[in-house]
Amino acid sequence: MWLKSYLTMGRKRPTWARVADDLMARVVNETENAREGVTRTNTFLQHWTPKATALPRDLRTMLAVARKYGLRQEGLAFERSILRDMPMWGHAQTNERDMRKLTRRAGATRCLIKHHGARTVGDFEALASRLGGPEHKPNARCTCRGCEHAIAEQACSNPHRCWTKAKQMMDLLPKKWDPRGEHPEDYEDKEMRDAVEETKHMDSAILFDKRITTRGALADTFRIFTEGEEACNEKLETRTKEGRRTIKAFTDGACEKNGFGDARAGAGVHLEGEEAGARSVRVPENLEQTNQVGEAVAMLLAT
Repeated sequence: MWLKSYLTMGRKRPTWARVADDLMARVVNETENAREGVTRTNTFLQHWTPKATALPRDLRTMLAVARKYGLRQEGLAFERSILRDMPMWGHAQTNERDMRKLTRRAGATRCLIKHHGARTVGDFEALASRLGGPEHKPNARCTCRGCEHAIAEQACSNPHRCWTKAKQMMDLLPKKWDPRGEHPEDYEDKEMRDAVEETKHMDSAILFDKRITTRGALADTFRIFTEGEEACNEKLETRTKEGRRTIKAFTDGACEKNGFGDARAGAGVHLEGEEAGARSVRVPENLEQTNQVGEAVAMLLAT
């Protein structure tokens, strides 16, 4: 429960969790990427690790539990509000070496932190977008409204330099974690509504909800009991292809000696219509040999 409570973000974040953030941010190695203490916000969201030996016992235990049960961010897609709430400095899903190189102490880095107050991906996205302003000129002498505001209100000596740095950092984000561009949330709800409309006359039809976007808050991006390689950070394209047609598929799974050590499972699919045919397979030995797994494999086979 401590770990779950700690991962609560936003206004509902408990006070003790904020204190824990501050304690952990103060006890990192000097070689850590986020050298500026103010940019360290959460060890699970960024490329920095606190010295466990310098922490109180309760925090050491919490971090140990996170490691033991494989806590990490995973998901097929995330809504933009989540992507924009991620801390940009030391973003955990970027290449750590590239981020370290780009955020070395420099004028633009210091200005982004001190004068622009840029902390999250959303902050950096807003700054980077100013490069495309119709009045902006790509040099330090630009007098567009955006540059004049940054100079007068934020004491920025070179807005173009800072905005360019912001864009360079945004470009380090894997496509799945970059709020710019198209994401499944842009079309999957409409496609679901269209599918409901198309199948409403089919009394016995069970519509598969293929929406994959994780919605909510940063806390909803975390999973436990993960193992193996890190999750794929490629952006998925789930848009339904044009010219689709309805295919009726019957699936089932079965298992001999279900529940015993020598169980063997299989899966079968039967298609009707233009794609008429049948196929059956044995469940691979590296998967659990149960009736439920056979049914899951059958549905995967049907796709």
